[in-house]
Amino acid sequence: MNNYFQFKKFTIYQDQCAMKVTEIACIQGAWCELPEDAQTILDIGCGTGLLSLMIAQKNKNVRIDAVEIDLFSYNQAKHNIENSAFKHQIRCIHSDIKNHLPNDVYDFIICNPPFFEQQLKSLNKQKNTAWHSEQLTLKELVTIIHSLLKPSGSFCILLPIHRMEELNTFCAALNFFPIKTLAIRHSTHHPVTHQVSIFSKKIQACHEAVLSIKEDGKYTDDFTQLLGAYYLKL
Repeated sequence: MNNYFQFKKFTIYQDQCAMKVTEIACIQGAWCELPEDAQTILDIGCGTGLLSLMIAQKNKNVRIDAVEIDLFSYNQAKHNIENSAFKHQIRCIHSDIKNHLPNDVYDFIICNPPFFEQQLKSLNKQKNTAWHSEQLTLKELVTIIHSLLKPSGSFCILLPIHRMEELNTFCAALNFFPIKTLAIRHSTHHPVTHQVSIFSKKIQACHEAVLSIKEDGKYTDDFTQLLGAYYLKL
């Protein structure tokens, strides 16, 4: 695996991060839509800085706080951000999100949290932090989002499909409702594996869509259209 991933308008170095660049995360960054009047964004567990940079590229007038607990990942995210054209939009913060005390709440929050909870772990502590919700459970995450998000705001989260029922339960308890979802599968011949969802306190009809990444060994038109502004070879 390369120690960097070259996008059209920025470069992501990832050799110090347990959470590498994935197609699924890129889909989340390209697909998420901010409220029209959003100005302040929070990226919880920013890893390499990928999602913050994708949002900054698409939304020129927003300011982003990118919070990361792991020191190696924080240093790498800071490097990636400071060497991009979007460095003035993003502030990289080394902190546990449980201790993050901003001056004001946010218009929009994005998170690609650890996928696993109460499952077999690696011997690598850094990988465990990135992939297992040992330090921050899904219920704790939703509660923190609730405390850091404006009542009129919304948040975007990526999870494996088998955890969506759990997420919906925690969100409903805090009066968050899905307003837009994207189910992701490798192809039309494969089952859905992940889902990106946007939640809000506004009760409205949820717009649901399905994205197939490839068909017959090639990226689908939907994937190409979604990632065309970011992927170097699209």
